[in-house]
Amino acid sequence: MTNLTWRPYSPLMHAPILITGGSRGIGRAIRERLEDKGHRVINLDRQPAPDRSTDEIACDLNNPLSISNAIDQAPAQLSAVICVAGVGPIPSHPDQVVRINFLGTRLLIERLLPRILSGGAVTLIASSAGRDWKDNRTHVDSMLDTSDFESGVEWLKHHPTRWQSDPYKFSKQCLAAYTYRAAGLGKPRDIRANCINPGITATALSDDFRALLGHETYDRIVQLSGRAAEPHDIAGLAEFLTVGDAHWINGVEITVDGGYHAGQIADWHPY
Repeated sequence: MTNLTWRPYSPLMHAPILITGGSRGIGRAIRERLEDKGHRVINLDRQPAPDRSTDEIACDLNNPLSISNAIDQAPAQLSAVICVAGVGPIPSHPDQVVRINFLGTRLLIERLLPRILSGGAVTLIASSAGRDWKDNRTHVDSMLDTSDFESGVEWLKHHPTRWQSDPYKFSKQCLAAYTYRAAGLGKPRDIRANCINPGITATALSDDFRALLGHETYDRIVQLSGRAAEPHDIAGLAEFLTVGDAHWINGVEITVDGGYHAGQIADWHPY
């Protein structure tokens, strides 16, 4: 069967790509890379992009009403959805971390999935903090089994001991694990879903992660990695998974950390 993805006569070439969190950091790097290649990109974000030249829709992933309003403004047809928007630790409101990083993102994807054209893609940006979700599978699956945003919030209220010790890690575990369910949702219409798990990356959230990990651990990871990643290090893979010749890559997590995790597995640097 001939695959029509991203060929000149495919509608995918003309439908826009929607990205969350495209105003700064990794999201901005992905957006600008795609725009430079001639793709129309619509940015969903709480903050406008600094260049102010891109199509934008205001959206707060912590608020289901804001998500619904953003969806109402989104085009009827999309070629892909890239989910980058997220927050680091919020000690005063730990539930917001999970609401934004997972529940709001899931709601957006599932509402927009019918608008993605056949052959399109969903690309999730989670975190290396979430790649070990299988070690916490019972709790992660329990959250993933919730049916919608509201039931997910209720789950958080009723099971605080399952996530409050590290809300950020739990939120990224849920997002990484959701990749496999999203791949199943999209499969009947040939829509792929894949996940990138970046390691430490130099963004506006770097100080938050340094505080979360501790200065010594953070600096050690950066040293063993060779350096912190730059947003453009992640953007290239996101472009490939979303619009490149990746039509047979589906339901996959890829860690992008300069080899740090490989060193842990093969023991060519100490833990």
